[in-house]
Amino acid sequence: MKVNRYIGKKKYDKDADGNPVDSFYTYSYTGSNTPVYIDHLSKEIYNTDSLPAGSYMKMLATVTSKNSATMTYRDWDAADDAAWTVYSSSDSITFVNDEGEAKSLRFRVWASDGSSTRDYKVDIVCHKEYADSFLYVALAGQSIFADATSLKATATSEGLYVLAANGTESLLYKGTDLGTTWTQAGAYGSNATIASDDDDNIYILDGGTLYYGNGTSMQTADVTGYTLSALAGNCKDEIYAMNGDGKMMVAKTSDLATWTEDAIYSDSELLPVKDICSAAVIQKTNTNVSRITIVGNKASYTEAGDTCAVVWNKNVNTATAENWIYNDPTEAKTKNCTLPAMSNLSATGYYNGWMLAIGGAGLNSQTELVNKPYQEIFCSEDGGTSWHKLKGLRMPDKTLDATKPTVIVADKSGYFYLISADGGKIYRCKLNNATWDSTEWKVIQ
Repeated sequence: MKVNRYIGKKKYDKDADGNPVDSFYTYSYTGSNTPVYIDHLSKEIYNTDSLPAGSYMKMLATVTSKNSATMTYRDWDAADDAAWTVYSSSDSITFVNDEGEAKSLRFRVWASDGSSTRDYKVDIVCHKEYADSFLYVALAGQSIFADATSLKATATSEGLYVLAANGTESLLYKGTDLGTTWTQAGAYGSNATIASDDDDNIYILDGGTLYYGNGTSMQTADVTGYTLSALAGNCKDEIYAMNGDGKMMVAKTSDLATWTEDAIYSDSELLPVKDICSAAVIQKTNTNVSRITIVGNKASYTEAGDTCAVVWNKNVNTATAENWIYNDPTEAKTKNCTLPAMSNLSATGYYNGWMLAIGGAGLNSQTELVNKPYQEIFCSEDGGTSWHKLKGLRMPDKTLDATKPTVIVADKSGYFYLISADGGKIYRCKLNNATWDSTEWKVIQ
């Protein structure tokens, strides 16, 4: 079958009014690469993996029947007296209506002696979106975030949670309806930090008290004796925090009042002390093991050539845990694929185990983006070892105020959000295939 691939508006192709026109190239796709399933109980025939976007939905469809029984077909919702078309392998079948929307067909199989028939509903679906296309929408600005001195965020299946500090306190806001509805869910100290786990629990560290719960109804654990300064993330049954002595601390989620020092491989001076973000992902080679990646900034960047944010990794399973490992950026520097040390650094886990990061001005005069705050979205596909500026993944707004924080956070539906103290701007972004739900095959994407 033929597929049109959209490649954007070409500079030199213009319509009668002089406007650039859409440009496509056409390639061939082997239809047999997409399995089609038959459910004899429900009498349905369908493909669970949608055909590529741009597929010609008038196609030669190879249909076979037991004992070469005769088959006829027509639109599923056709009138009872509507004509039937006898299936022929040389005829193209149209699986879309006049508006280009997928339509269901009714296939009727006839017994060899013509005494009985059986009808099947046939759905062949095609993606409406190109899988690797990046889209974004500017949502209504929220004054609750405007002029915040810091923004910290996390997400559960219930929605987005943002701590907006104003110098006196940090107000917790919950965002639902894909970032369009916001309500206040609590108030904490000005230096409070936030994290979440896979069980939809929210954790907020506020001085000597650790709050935990669903974001609205919260319990407390007294952690005064551990001088915890900032939450650093969660992985499986462990939660991590930095303390005032520059140590990585760990507690079990089943006992949040008991913390111990977590072992590290490398110099503790390389641990992050501010702008700490993390993401945990299940390992593809061993589903019993998850890897957590933590990124952040050191206390200062004063030495020549000291231009990279710090990145740490740890593998965790339910029985044992390894030491934290520092990602030395020396080799990555030679290939120009490091994460710069930037003010208000913010990172989030995203689709396919990726980690996305943004930031403001560079923290060292030699930092790559020292004069280019909030210009790029950095992406790591290997647990923070290397960072790339993907061509299709771009900042939707390159005019954000460099002096005000912007946070990036991904939800559980395949979207990520940029929430800025610059006027309370909010952008909802996605890579198309990150939001597709393969379990709902009948929903045309």
